[in-house]
Amino acid sequence: MEIHRSPRVTLIGRPQFIEPAHLPVTWQGESSDGERLAEFAGRLCYMSQHNPANRTTAEYLQNILKQGHGSVFEHAQYVLLLEGISRSCSHELVRHRAGFGYCLAGDTEIYSEHRWGGKRNGATRRTIREIFDMSKTPHGRSRLKLLRLRSLDEATGEFTSGRVKAVARSGVKPVFRVELEDGKTITCSKDHRLLTANGWERLEDIVGLEVTSASTAAWSRKDAEVLVNGISAVHDRDWLSHHYHDLGLDQKTIAELAGVSTQTVRSWVRKHHLQKPAGSWTSGRTPWNKGRRYNGGWHHSDATRAALSLAKQGERNPQWRGGITRDAIAIRRQAENLRLAAFQRDDHTCRLCGRRGGRLTIHHVIPIWSRRDLACELGNLATVCRSCHFSLNGRELEYVEQLGGTLGELGPAAGPRIGRGNLMVARKRRVVSVTYAGEQETYDIEMEGPHHNFVANGIVTHNSQLSQRYVDESHAAFVMPPAVQGDAQLEQEWETQVAEAQAAYVTAVEHLMNRYEWVESKVHRRKMAREAARSVLPNATEVKIVVSANVRAWRTMLELRLGEGAEQEIRRLAVEILKVLKTEAPHLFGDFEIYRADDGADAGRVGFHKV
Repeated sequence: MEIHRSPRVTLIGRPQFIEPAHLPVTWQGESSDGERLAEFAGRLCYMSQHNPANRTTAEYLQNILKQGHGSVFEHAQYVLLLEGISRSCSHELVRHRAGFGYCLAGDTEIYSEHRWGGKRNGATRRTIREIFDMSKTPHGRSRLKLLRLRSLDEATGEFTSGRVKAVARSGVKPVFRVELEDGKTITCSKDHRLLTANGWERLEDIVGLEVTSASTAAWSRKDAEVLVNGISAVHDRDWLSHHYHDLGLDQKTIAELAGVSTQTVRSWVRKHHLQKPAGSWTSGRTPWNKGRRYNGGWHHSDATRAALSLAKQGERNPQWRGGITRDAIAIRRQAENLRLAAFQRDDHTCRLCGRRGGRLTIHHVIPIWSRRDLACELGNLATVCRSCHFSLNGRELEYVEQLGGTLGELGPAAGPRIGRGNLMVARKRRVVSVTYAGEQETYDIEMEGPHHNFVANGIVTHNSQLSQRYVDESHAAFVMPPAVQGDAQLEQEWETQVAEAQAAYVTAVEHLMNRYEWVESKVHRRKMAREAARSVLPNATEVKIVVSANVRAWRTMLELRLGEGAEQEIRRLAVEILKVLKTEAPHLFGDFEIYRADDGADAGRVGFHKV
């Protein structure tokens, strides 16, 4: 069993500055490309390319740091390979999202789900640049919170939706255009991770990408495949076979899971040739009408007539008008008496877009059709502007939590409206071409858990971190926490615990491989076994991660993680990162100082805060 006691940091990517011939700059002193790039960006802001003061690059950047004009540092990117860090440490690291790991071109389309009555009703496509622009204004940020981007549940292989946590831009990077056999394309950096049958892999590893000196892309793996946007679950033969034959579910239950009709399930069972032997569906079942006798004619009982009437009430009636009935109008008139109180409580401000004043109205957070008893409760009324109110119509449940309510408050009538919708699963598509697309502005989106991925241009994308789901951890290395090191007894106890966890992982994979024998694909069977067995692995399991960030983002991360109050492992990592970056670009990180803290470990301090 391999044990790491300290992290390893390797610089694998640095900026390349190409001076434009029509905007020559007068340089003074020694400097790296990243430092010159930052200086050029700063001088361009003030049209001072000729450097009349004859200041060196070091002096110029020192002045930038003093002024706090840190935006010019966002153009210089440094890519580091981090090894010998634990999974818990990597989770802390990826929380520093601003400026880190962005590798999608600005015109990449992102899918946001629409739902109506609990059913998936198409998707809106926005470019990642448009989503970033939304995050720049108060109104845009309020709308951003309502977006539900399409993402993949890796545990089930089914598509769901997730909330956006943050959107950021990180400057210009070399990118490559990837085309798939079905015509889908995505433009991303070579270290961007895409989902394959073997797990999350970087683009350059998936296709064997090499960049020539002439800036052309050469790739060797012509059989490479990635997972793309889903198809309806019942259209996927493996999914349908698993639920119909292996799990023994009836077609009605499968239809409810997939969000389709029973007739649709029956049709696809025939198309996939998955029919069960004649009569097998009746085994062990009693017909619902066995022993009953019937009389001709229409002789419904009072109970039957009441049931038929109930079946056509409310939204189940073909003439349903969204609850606009005489009774509903009377209820709304009573709620009108609370309008002024709601406005005063909310300071005459729309609770969705944040706009104060204008044409305001009140909105029931929990809809009347769901909880009639809350129709005249002030706490269930929210102030919204007229334009936001229009966007709420027919989509009330999507805004319940945004307006301060909870889905747990919904009544029974809300059941059908919050169903799973038409279920979709991922599919594989082969890569047919990879071409160099030059240097472009890049962006990325951080998704809230549990699924940290999203669909971009129809392709499932993620961040550049090793996935325990698909990787074989039978020979995994582990990272010993600094707090344990130096105490022989604690080290022995810790090594025993992680050894037992690794042994439990190996045993679990073996047993699960046997359990999933019904899966025809050995690759898929191994994936299913590893993803279930990984739950026994500790947070001390080693992670290798490629991190790309601009100088401003690196400075922010280092300022937060070098302090004595930071967790010991990530502080130790931050010290090693600073040593590498300070050697590479001393004028950009020269105001950082490493010192020995009272606890005996290295720490750091910065001269210019929050640049």
